[in-house]
Amino acid sequence: MFIEKKRKVPVPEIIIAALVYLFHYTGLIDITIKGASPIILLPITVAVAMFYDELVGLLFGLCCGFAMDAVAASTSVFNTIAFMLIGFIAGLLAKRIFNRNLPAAIALTLISEIGYFGIKWLISVIIPDVQGKVYYLLWNLTPCAVYTLIFIIPLYFLEKRLHKQKN
Repeated sequence: MFIEKKRKVPVPEIIIAALVYLFHYTGLIDITIKGASPIILLPITVAVAMFYDELVGLLFGLCCGFAMDAVAASTSVFNTIAFMLIGFIAGLLAKRIFNRNLPAAIALTLISEIGYFGIKWLISVIIPDVQGKVYYLLWNLTPCAVYTLIFIIPLYFLEKRLHKQKN
């Protein structure tokens, strides 16, 4: 009996995430539009978590969040924890509830963004009671979230092709 072995380590995805990290988060390529900068590692984490299981999504999100925290201005581990949870929850939802199609990828990315940017807004603006709470939400976080959501479309098709090619 022939048992097909599935790829457990997303090697091409790790290389893509490392390239995105090197070119975007170190400032070599600036894709900011009117102050809105996308968090491209978020849709990559969601796409990887969709096509693998929740453990791979958790570990991939942990690595992506750690990389983002390495270049962050603050010394918190917010991105590491947030991306780890995003990878785990997206992998679990894709496995149990959602299909592995483009509308599901967009929905999972939107759910992830609402959680990520909502908690970021709560921690950085609401709890310290900073002036301009609504302005920061509407004119800083919302454009970043919309801009990030656009990247799931090409990343979903890239991940689908890589997953189909290797399995």
